[in-house]
Amino acid sequence: MKKYTIMFLCLFALFFSAVCPGVYGQGSDADLKKKVDKMEEMLNELKGQLKQQTEATDELMSMREEIKNISAPTAPTASDDDFYWAKKSQDLVDKGLAPVFGRQYGKPFLRRFGRHTYIGGYMDHELQFSQGQGKKKGKDTTFDQHRLIPFIYSDVSDRVKFATEIEIEHGGPSSATGGDIAIGDGGIDIEFATIDFLMTDWFNYRGGVILSPLGKFNLVHDSPLQDLTERPMVSTNIIPTTLSESGMGFFGTFYPTEISKLDYEIYAVNGFQALEDDGTRSTTDPDKYIRNSRGSYSKDNNTNFAIVGRLAYSPFLGLEIGGSFHTGTVDERNRNRLTITALDWTYQRGPFELVGEMARAHFNRDGVIATGAQVSDLLPGDSFGYYVEPRYHFMPQFLKDLAPTVFTENSTFTGVVRLGEIDLGTVGNGNGERTRTRLTPGINFRYTEDTVFKAEYQFNWESGRAITDETNNVLLFSVATYF
Repeated sequence: MKKYTIMFLCLFALFFSAVCPGVYGQGSDADLKKKVDKMEEMLNELKGQLKQQTEATDELMSMREEIKNISAPTAPTASDDDFYWAKKSQDLVDKGLAPVFGRQYGKPFLRRFGRHTYIGGYMDHELQFSQGQGKKKGKDTTFDQHRLIPFIYSDVSDRVKFATEIEIEHGGPSSATGGDIAIGDGGIDIEFATIDFLMTDWFNYRGGVILSPLGKFNLVHDSPLQDLTERPMVSTNIIPTTLSESGMGFFGTFYPTEISKLDYEIYAVNGFQALEDDGTRSTTDPDKYIRNSRGSYSKDNNTNFAIVGRLAYSPFLGLEIGGSFHTGTVDERNRNRLTITALDWTYQRGPFELVGEMARAHFNRDGVIATGAQVSDLLPGDSFGYYVEPRYHFMPQFLKDLAPTVFTENSTFTGVVRLGEIDLGTVGNGNGERTRTRLTPGINFRYTEDTVFKAEYQFNWESGRAITDETNNVLLFSVATYF
C-alpha cells in the first residue's frame, strides 16, 4: 500500500508540474524534459520494487498452502485444550469401533480440570441372588457397592503425561464387625500410576505402577466397557485381573501398511511373590494361588525382575489378535519360575462382536527351596483357562417410537453369551485337579455408551477337589457408569 501511495504522489507531481509550470516558475523546455526523465526513472524503479514484493508475497502464499495440505504427523502431541488419549478414544468412536479396541488411557469421558489436568472415573453397583447347593446363607444374596474408581490424568508438557486410577472396592477398608460378620471387606489401592515420556509413535517410555499388559482384558477391564457383570474366570484365577505391577519399560505402535498396525508393550516389573522366605506358600488356597501371589509395589522378594509384554496385530479395521507373556522367579532364591502366556482376540463387524482370551500358567520347579521342603508340596500344578464371548447390539425401532427420550439415537441393547472354563491343576499336598465351567447368558441396556444396566444368569459346573461352601447358579443385576 505504501508503494502505491508513493507512485500516486510521483504521478501527481509530474502531472502538476507539466500542466501548471507557473507554480515552479517559467523554465526552459530542456529543464522540463530533464524533470520528466527523472520522474520516469523514479517511476520505473518503484515498479521494479513493487514487482519484487508481489513475487515474494505469492511465494509465501504458495508455501502456506503447501503446509496446509501436509498431513498432520502421527506422533503423539497434545495441547492445552485437547487430551491426547481422549482424542485417540474418540477416533475409535468415529470409526465405529467398540471401546474395547481402545488403550488403557482412552477414556472419552475425561473432563478438563484446570490448565493441564483431567478428571473422571467410574462406579458400579451389584445385586446378587445365589442359588443351588452350598450357598453361603445371608452373604450371597446381597447388594454390593463393588467399585468406585476415580481417574486423574495430566498433560504435564507436550511429551510428559501423568495418569493414575485409585481403586476403592466394597466401600473401602473397615475393621468394624457386626456379630460374627465383618462389615466391609474392601480396600483402597493404586490401580495404576504412570509417567509417560512420548518420543515417537514406535518408541515411548513408561514408568510407575503399570497396568500389566497380560491379556487384553486386564487392559480394558472397566465395568462400563463390559457387557456382563462378573469378569471371566480365566481373568481372575489365572490372569489375576486387576494386575498392577511396579516397573518401567517401553511401548509404541508400528504401521506396516495403510490399514494395519502393530502395538507392543514391554516392561521389567517386580513380579509375583508366590513363596515366603522360609519356603512356605504365601497363600493356603490353591484355587487363588496366583491371585494371592501378586507382588508388592515397593519391594521384590528376589534379585531378578519379571518381564511382561504384549504384541497386538490388527491387519484391518475391526480385528485385533494379541499375544502376551509374564515370566519371573517367585522365591527369594531365584530358583522357581512362574510363566503365564495368553492369547486374546477382538473382532467387530457392524453390530456383532466376538471377544475372548485363553491363558496358561506354568511353574518351573527346582525340586527343593528350603530344608526338607519339596516344591511339589508348595506349588500348584499348571493351570489353563479360556473364555469366548459373542455380542450383538440392537435397538428395536418401536421402542424409539414409544419413548424417544429414553431410547435415543445413542441408546442400544446388547445380547451376550459367555462360555468359560478353568482347569486349576493338581496340588501336590494330595488335593486332586479342579475344573470349573461357566455359561452366562445376559442382556444389557445402554442409555449412552458410558452408562449400562446389566442382567445375567450364571450356570456353574464344578468337578474335582472337594467343594466346600461354594455357590452354584447365580442371578446378577448391576449398573455401571463413567463420570
